[in-house]
Amino acid sequence: MISTAEAVKHLSIDLGMNEDVLVREAIVEYIKSRIKACMWDRLEIMSKYQVSSLKEFEKRVQDGSVHEHPGWEDLIILENIENSINKLRTELSHVKDVPIA
Repeated sequence: MISTAEAVKHLSIDLGMNEDVLVREAIVEYIKSRIKACMWDRLEIMSKYQVSSLKEFEKRVQDGSVHEHPGWEDLIILENIENSINKLRTELSHVKDVPIA
């Protein structure tokens, strides 16, 4: 069985890329795909309640225009999604700032 390091080396040769560049670009694309997935989940919840922001959703749950159940649960999920997006964006900026050897 081939190791990950060997696979990266082989692929970098086939693509004519530096191994570090290949790994960094792969990580960047992975993080971007996770952000897109989170954004899709966020859109599903916001569309379900016809809101355009987390603050609007929270206000509607608090004022009773959205039923508490499952409103509160979805609000918590939406907050977690927002936190995940922010963390992923931070990680993305860190990865992009890593110098290539």
